[in-house]
Amino acid sequence: MRQRFFIFIFSIFFVLILISCQNPFAPPLLGPGTFKPIVRQVSPDSVLHNFKYAYEYRDSLVYEDCLDPDFIFYYKDQEQAAQTGEAWARVLRDGREGDIYRTNGLFRAFDDIRLDTWKISDAPDDTTEGEPWKVRNVTFHLSLRDTDGDYSYQHFEVLGFAKFMFRKSEDGLYRIIRWYDESV
Repeated sequence: MRQRFFIFIFSIFFVLILISCQNPFAPPLLGPGTFKPIVRQVSPDSVLHNFKYAYEYRDSLVYEDCLDPDFIFYYKDQEQAAQTGEAWARVLRDGREGDIYRTNGLFRAFDDIRLDTWKISDAPDDTTEGEPWKVRNVTFHLSLRDTDGDYSYQHFEVLGFAKFMFRKSEDGLYRIIRWYDESV
């Protein structure tokens, strides 16, 4: 009888040790599940995978790792095009840090962010500033929703097209160096 009791206590103790070694809040690195895993950024496509993950799960640390230190975001400014004839405006003159600051604000403002359509296509590589950059075109549908009413239940939908340029960093991983948002 005493032996059964010790076996029972030992079994419970063993199960508790196994359960305590897992972090239920950590995203999985492999395998199926409700979370999409974060992947090593060994190609432009893997960077875009993490980029989409960062937006949908509002993960600013993953987002930051997708951007090169020399990152610049461009968008088409219709007003500037009418005034100066230049269609491209560099919206983030403060580069990577400014983009991260604004994206964190976006992540805080919207409770539900979805990139439901996310179609990646290859584009010819580019040699800019004397180094080779990989290029990908992305067609996307971005949905932003304030579901808890902090910002009057705002809801925005954007259908767009973007061109991303990537360079290989010193650590051997790819990161986005230029993002041209061609959405109007």
